[in-house]
Amino acid sequence: MKSTLAWQLIVQIPIICLLLMLSAYANSSEEDVGMFVMEQIPYGFQRENGENTGILLDVLNEIRDSSGIGLPIQTLPLKRLLATLLKDMKSCTLVADSPVIIDNLDLVEPIGYTLTAGILPVAGVVLKDYSNLKGMLIAVPLGIQFDEKFHSDHTLNKVSTLQYIDAIKMMQAGRVHAVAGAISILKYIATQEGLNAQFFDRPLIIVEKSMYLACSFKLTKSQRTKLQQAVISLRSNGKTQYIFDSYLGQPIE
Repeated sequence: MKSTLAWQLIVQIPIICLLLMLSAYANSSEEDVGMFVMEQIPYGFQRENGENTGILLDVLNEIRDSSGIGLPIQTLPLKRLLATLLKDMKSCTLVADSPVIIDNLDLVEPIGYTLTAGILPVAGVVLKDYSNLKGMLIAVPLGIQFDEKFHSDHTLNKVSTLQYIDAIKMMQAGRVHAVAGAISILKYIATQEGLNAQFFDRPLIIVEKSMYLACSFKLTKSQRTKLQQAVISLRSNGKTQYIFDSYLGQPIE
């Protein structure tokens, strides 16, 4: 009798342990996806009152709430963000489809916004084509990479800054001729600094890239599907565009 009971326990204990493990996974799997956005005005930042806000933060929060997938969102500097996304973990972010993103992350679904990037010059600096960049001082925020030719061109005079706002302030002080980056974002920050349209000349557009929900390849099929459906829904009902317009609807022209 004792031997029969012992044998039953030997057989049942592993099964019970397996069921407990599967149950724990089922309860946590929907929440174990890290959610991250770039720590950069106006993508993701903290207001003076301590409130976390930003375009990408707001959009990703909508995706998270709608899908039921993901941990609370964290904002990270761009280089740390990229390093985090490349770790062996479940993670998602909102980002343009640059070469490094395409090579390393799963572009789950476009969110419905096109990012226009290039060089924004101060008034009086005319940029007809790429060759006009020679001899200019161009502020380039750290980690910003939108075009391989521009970022690998060592013949250009590029000055690194920590943030977009630092680059704009350098331009205000007359220390650089232009700033590289996302044009709409640069103009948004310029308005926050009290600059008007007359301060800038026409930008040189280098690339136009779609913004995506990009995730690691570690997500389950169910998690990916729910996130993708959430993005499609928010894009279709205009919620994503509404968030972008609420921040960028009145940039300087």
